Amino acid sequence: MDLKPVSIGIDIGGGSTKIGLVDPDGNIIVNEVLKLKEVNKPEQLLEAYVAKITSWADEYRDCQLQAIGVGVPGHVINGNRATDICNLPFLNRFPLADYLEEKLQLPVWVENDATFAGVGEYRYGSGQGSKRFLLATLGTGIGLTFIENGHVLTTGNGTLGDIGHMIVDKNLTYQCRKGCWGCIESVASGVAISRDAIQLAQENPDSYLARVYKTENRHPTVRHIIDGSIQGDPTCIKKLNQTADWLGLWVCNVVQIFAPHRFAFGGGWSAAGQGFVDKLLERAKSVGIEDYYKSLTFVQATKGNLAGVLGASSVAFDHAKKS
Repeated sequence: MDLKPVSIGIDIGGGSTKIGLVDPDGNIIVNEVLKLKEVNKPEQLLEAYVAKITSWADEYRDCQLQAIGVGVPGHVINGNRATDICNLPFLNRFPLADYLEEKLQLPVWVENDATFAGVGEYRYGSGQGSKRFLLATLGTGIGLTFIENGHVLTTGNGTLGDIGHMIVDKNLTYQCRKGCWGCIESVASGVAISRDAIQLAQENPDSYLARVYKTENRHPTVRHIIDGSIQGDPTCIKKLNQTADWLGLWVCNVVQIFAPHRFAFGGGWSAAGQGFVDKLLERAKSVGIEDYYKSLTFVQATKGNLAGVLGASSVAFDHAKKS
């Protein structure tokens, strides 16, 4: 019996990891979200991956594992073998690829998570057919990937720089979790929105956010801002528009740096729909150079939370062929 070639895509997040078994055509055979919030050591995290991959290898005996791609929320170092300045500090400089290769006897390739999300969208989603493609991931942090004629651009540390820390607030009102003052992450990342949503809930006791805070006994998030806006809550609508304003300024900067033909938006804020994306375009055009927008389309990303898994598995196949 001929075995079906498959690879593993791993997308590491702050509180969970998305992992999937994927074939060469981008079909996800199985995927799962691993909730690992109590983990604080690299071995604990990686052993959870080893256990899941081992169980899939036993279950899907008609498949042959080829390679593993791992997306990390940080810089990429040591020839795509490890990460640094990561959102999970315990992973910094740990020999991640070596560890998984020894445990699973499969080649491992490490990239920044935004890079893999961009590749996933470019090959299987909203970026297909675009010669100059940008993907912004508007999530816990803010990432950006640029792909020109199929080639991913990196400018340093295995990433497109720290472009989520581009300064947009001249008043330097807030400091982001990495220590940067006034950057786009300080005002529009998931972390920043959660901070602001708590304050808005406390200041507006009749708002949708206040009801979430009280009745659900949890801190409101980007998703609650979006839901409240859909329901017509003035506090949520105002916050959504304010965030679109900040992001639109940032978008204008990156458009004038990379001159894309298509700009897609994924991550938590993309759940606000094409209307939110249109707000970003409107704000960017209002302050930018008109010529950049004549052949540019703004779209929602289509692969959602699985873009990183798809990109990681696809790049893993690429490197398996070379080895």
